[in-house]
Amino acid sequence: MKKRAIFIDKDGTLVDNSSYPEIIPTDKLLENDILEGLKYIKERGYLAIIVSNQPWIAKNKVTFEKITSIFNSIVSQLKQKNILIDDYIFCPHQTSDNCDCKKPKPKMIFEMVQKHDIDLINSYMIGDMDFDIETGKSAGTKTILVLTGNGKEYQKNTNADYIIENLNEIKK
Repeated sequence: MKKRAIFIDKDGTLVDNSSYPEIIPTDKLLENDILEGLKYIKERGYLAIIVSNQPWIAKNKVTFEKITSIFNSIVSQLKQKNILIDDYIFCPHQTSDNCDCKKPKPKMIFEMVQKHDIDLINSYMIGDMDFDIETGKSAGTKTILVLTGNGKEYQKNTNADYIIENLNEIKK
């Protein structure tokens, strides 16, 4: 039987990105906005998979290894709170690289579908930007825009299936 998944953007959805676009990648969790929602997702039997663009690598602002350590830190911090992140994937390219993995292209989701035998129709993409919503739509998932991070900028012009204040509100 195929699994259901929640694909979750990292910056602005799970972690602070208040300095965007002059961002320095961080593992600082938005704890007050995400922990209850993530627990709820896991209790409902969804896989939790982080899907993120990390163009800072291609821009030589941070190394691939540093980004990997940031993702591992996020996974570890959440594990200490009894929340299991099942996997993560990120695109290291910038827009000018014209890669086929950078959101809003759905390749990263499709890779996770293959790896984990995921049912896209019963899965969701959650993020704070239009690219996140477009990615989910292109992949065939339902979509949720969170108003953390940059979400407030996109709420008027989004075609997201749902809009919630933060990840904790997924329970409603």
